[in-house]
Amino acid sequence: MLFLFNETVFDLGDVDSVLQDGTIPLPPSQFETLTTGHLTLLLREALYVDPMMATNKPERTRHLAALIAFRAPGANALLGVRPGNARGPDDVGLRFANVPMVILTYLWKRQKDGELNPAVINEEVWNRVTENLHSAY
Repeated sequence: MLFLFNETVFDLGDVDSVLQDGTIPLPPSQFETLTTGHLTLLLREALYVDPMMATNKPERTRHLAALIAFRAPGANALLGVRPGNARGPDDVGLRFANVPMVILTYLWKRQKDGELNPAVINEEVWNRVTENLHSAY
């Protein structure tokens, strides 16, 4: 499974395997009881601390992407933005989307070729799927 987290496309493979590898700091019993509200708070806190976490902490980000895919199976893309004047995690904006696999595959190839940038992502995803966006802001 491919998942777009801000500026990076992650190949999650089998989501359950990613979540069960022991890296994520939650016991498996909490995966089922984690609400979307708690997940949103977790994402906002992580992006508030490090808005570039997809680049700076790819393994942690990969696990968060797997957790999103598990708890919100319709989502395969996240745009998380911390404004420059953010005073706390509540100021971080989140958008989720369900992006067609053909677009994610195209972005994955562009990433592998070193040609993926925010302009390409905005053009291919966020500008095209506005009718499918679900804002958690």
